Amino acid sequence: MLRIEEFTEKITRDFKMEFPEVELEEKYIRIGAEVTHVELPISSIYKEYQVAGYDNIKELYIKIANEVLNQYKFKVDYNNVFPLLKSRDFGKGEKDLGFCREQAFANIDTLYVTDEGEIFRFVLESDDVDFDKIKKRAWENLNKLSNILVRLDNTLNIFCLRYSTDYNASFLLSNSLQKQIKRKIGEDYLFAIPSSTALVVAKYQPEYIKIMESLIMTDNDPNKVSDKVYRCKNGVFDIVSA
Repeated sequence: MLRIEEFTEKITRDFKMEFPEVELEEKYIRIGAEVTHVELPISSIYKEYQVAGYDNIKELYIKIANEVLNQYKFKVDYNNVFPLLKSRDFGKGEKDLGFCREQAFANIDTLYVTDEGEIFRFVLESDDVDFDKIKKRAWENLNKLSNILVRLDNTLNIFCLRYSTDYNASFLLSNSLQKQIKRKIGEDYLFAIPSSTALVVAKYQPEYIKIMESLIMTDNDPNKVSDKVYRCKNGVFDIVSA
């Protein structure tokens, strides 16, 4: 018969062979992470081990843990997945949330979300999903939507989007908006994406940079993306503001 310390060490080691994330806490063995996890009380499973034997208890709790984790496993709806442009620092830091992401340009990344109506659910690297399919379908879904570039002022070659949506920053890279930009402004232009709902595009003129920086300051959407002004020249994106 194993002492409780020996039993805990042994079953924790065996759980780590079955599950990617296993942590030993004071009174629990924690399997999984964030909202998708199960905590197994050490004293209870040790008492059951004393009656049923080690192998039976190990298999029983592997089965229980799998049932709990699979109950909450994220199932992506590919019809409602979209790309979101975010700062490269978004979701990183002391606690990296592990968002599925890839570089878009300069200091901006593309992240992916499922639109669940009132909230977005970010796709995580730990999700059991087809990431290539998510990326493909996200841009397909965005390209099914449309928005219209309109002048902010009749005297300036500065444009914004007519309709406010949560994907306005992402529209920058959509096929339909790129065609509008090329037709109305050209292939050398300035743009700003201060927040998810804001996109400002202008014909490249150095004096417009200060105007666009002022527009960035007035954007009150809390879902910030970038406080920079960018230039696109022949398909290459660079930061032009300080």
